Amino acid sequence: MNPLEHKSIGFRFHSDLPLLTLRGVGLQRVETHSYSWDNRARRDEHCLIQFCLEGEGAVEVDEMLFPVRPGEAFLVDIPGESRYFLPQHASCWEFFYFEFSKECLPMLRKIYGHTGPVVSVGLDTPLAQQMETVYRDAVENGMVTLYENSRLAYGLWMELMACALAGAREELSKVDAAKAYMDQHYAQESLNLDRIAEHVGLSKYYLCKEFHRKFGTTPGKYIREVRIAKACALLLTSQDCTMEEIAHRVGYSNNNYFGKVFRAEKGLPPDQYKRQSSHYDIVRTVYDVPQ
Repeated sequence: MNPLEHKSIGFRFHSDLPLLTLRGVGLQRVETHSYSWDNRARRDEHCLIQFCLEGEGAVEVDEMLFPVRPGEAFLVDIPGESRYFLPQHASCWEFFYFEFSKECLPMLRKIYGHTGPVVSVGLDTPLAQQMETVYRDAVENGMVTLYENSRLAYGLWMELMACALAGAREELSKVDAAKAYMDQHYAQESLNLDRIAEHVGLSKYYLCKEFHRKFGTTPGKYIREVRIAKACALLLTSQDCTMEEIAHRVGYSNNNYFGKVFRAEKGLPPDQYKRQSSHYDIVRTVYDVPQ
C-alpha cells in the first residue's frame, strides 16, 4: 500500500436520520508540547477515538491520568471532564483520530464500564488495519454516501467493543492476582495502589473499579482490613510482642498511626482489644482457611 499522508477530512451530512456517523478523520503527528485539548472548554460536540501509532500521549479523565502508548486507543465524549495532550517526557505522538456523532455514546459507556477510557488494540491487528482502511477511504473519497459512512462508523465501534470486552475478560484474572499480591505483601509498608497496579499490569482506574465490583471494597480498604486482621491475631497470640513490633509486622512504621487505623476498624485501641481477651486461659485464633 502507498505510504500514508498526514491529512484531516471532515464530513457534512444532509439527512435527518439519527444514524451513527463519522464526522471527521485524520492522521496527525505532533512534536510540540503546546498540543493540548481541554474538553471541558470545548463547544463542539462529538465522541473521539484516538489511536496511537508512535510515540506516547496522555489522556486525563475525571482527574485520573492514563498514558496512551503505541497500539492503544483512548475514547472520550466531547465536551466532558477530560483532556489529552503530549506529555513532557514524550518527544512525539503520531495517531489516527476519528470523530463520531453522539449516537455512539451507549457503546462508549459500555466500553468504559469494562476497560475505562483506554483500550489495547495492538498495532498489527485486524482492528488497527480497519482503522487504516477507513482513513484511506476518507482520503480517497471512498465514502460517497451517508449509508457507507454510517456502515464504516458502526463497523469501527462494533470491532472496538469486541476488542475491549475480550481484553476485559482476560484482565479479570489480574484482579484476583492483585488480591493475592496484597495477601502476600501486606506487611510491607511500601505496598500501595501504584505498586499493585504495576505488578498486575492494570491501570489504577480499572483495578479499583473491577476490584470493588468483584470484592465489594476498594484495594486500599482491603489492605487495611488484612493488616488489622493480622494485627488482631498477633495481639491475641503473641503476648511478648510490643505494640510497635506488631505495627511493624503488619506494615505500619508508625505506632501512633497503627493505633488510629486499628481503632477506626475495630472501634477500640489495640491495647484494649488485647486486654479484653486476657481473662481466657487459652485463646485460639480462627482463620478463614487453615494456616
